[in-house]
Amino acid sequence: MTKGGALAGETGVMVTVAQINLVVADLERSRAFYERLGLSFRGRSRHGESPAEAWVSTNAGIPLVLHSTSFASWWDRSEPQPSAGGPQVDLEIDSVERLEDVAAGLEALGATMVKPPTDMPWGQRFAIVLDPDGHRVGLKASP
Repeated sequence: MTKGGALAGETGVMVTVAQINLVVADLERSRAFYERLGLSFRGRSRHGESPAEAWVSTNAGIPLVLHSTSFASWWDRSEPQPSAGGPQVDLEIDSVERLEDVAAGLEALGATMVKPPTDMPWGQRFAIVLDPDGHRVGLKASP
């Protein structure tokens, strides 16, 4: 492990845990729960300021993002759809080229690619792969 939580695997790719996404059934109930634990949040919406479709923690080392099922379905149209109770860990890859290589390598090993590398409206290249136990892992890279 290197400074800042970045990992260098066998491939030499630098990876940092970018955020932890929780898809939740009741966005406000979940926000109230995590606020009781001491987290503060700012809203995120694809339509501007409000109403919030996701809440992003502002005082945690690694952002915890609470996503409504409809918001998660917007940024991830793959099947099966993200569902409440299903976590996703996003990893930041150090380049778009390395993200492509990592995704191809995982697919070659038999991993299920539920969302192939795609240019997203927020300016990053993004993919989602399932780990061997079916956990969703988001792969992000900035151009």
